[in-house]
Amino acid sequence: MSPSTFTSHGTAQLDESRLNRLYDELAFALGRTDRATLQAWGGRSAGRFVSLAGKRVSSLASLAARIGSAGKEELTGLYQAAREGRFGAQLGDRTAAAIDGSIALGRDGARLVGGIGTALRDDPTTQAPRVLGAFLGFYAGSGGLDGDGGIPDLDLLAGIGAHRSILTHSILAGVVAEGLLLAMVDLTSQVHERLPVHRDLLWDRMAELGGPLTESLASGTSAGLSYHLMWDAVVEPAPYKDLPFSMPMEGHQTLMAANAVAEGSYVADKLRQPGPVTLHQGPPAEPSTGRKVVDALAEAADKVKNLGRDFWGRLKP
Repeated sequence: MSPSTFTSHGTAQLDESRLNRLYDELAFALGRTDRATLQAWGGRSAGRFVSLAGKRVSSLASLAARIGSAGKEELTGLYQAAREGRFGAQLGDRTAAAIDGSIALGRDGARLVGGIGTALRDDPTTQAPRVLGAFLGFYAGSGGLDGDGGIPDLDLLAGIGAHRSILTHSILAGVVAEGLLLAMVDLTSQVHERLPVHRDLLWDRMAELGGPLTESLASGTSAGLSYHLMWDAVVEPAPYKDLPFSMPMEGHQTLMAANAVAEGSYVADKLRQPGPVTLHQGPPAEPSTGRKVVDALAEAADKVKNLGRDFWGRLKP
């Protein structure tokens, strides 16, 4: 079967002739679209790039604020407990809270994965494109689990000397990728009715699934970019090649990791489920798992201490 034809399952591959056809059909539709419509689309697209960049910076700032606030509260609580002579009890409470919070996060993750499976089973037509989009987006953003390839490594097209460019190894890559995706879907919705009657079926599929597919594709791409940048910052560190100033290697790693966190925090904010888990140890009617673990460790420590005391007591004359 030719790669430019659709299979019986509705999948397709793009070759050069099909790409040329898509280009010609888009040019035909644009020629029938009034100037005001295209200007409005251009204005929306330009404003979207600024908005996407601002949201990433805002997500990173919000994450830093949450971490700082939580850390301050924890340190304040431990300091106050130490002054009141109950440092051990406070530390045990917070350890139990951390254990319980981790368990809750794991359960939420399991419910999310289970929910995806249920959605695919109950509504495969709608949900399959979302899952496929997220998978393809992650691969496009990361290049794979080894962090080689993907959108960040497009700077290699300019030669090895341009590798690790700030343009591709930062949140700028995520802004451009998501902005272009959204702009393309927006443009398709504007010109769809102006396309030729006998057109490539891809246009109809984009009009039908463009919203949900693009949303999951953009989220997957951001997650993949975050993964790739963190991999490059920690596992395969190398300096940026086009910064207007010099700094030590640790500075390059920190900057790249900050961009990874910003991109990851942005996509996490988009996907965050209601009812966030709070690491707070209340007085449950029955001891929580975290409390049971802490109490068991404390009991074991007391037993070891008592055994040691008995042992040294017997050695004394």
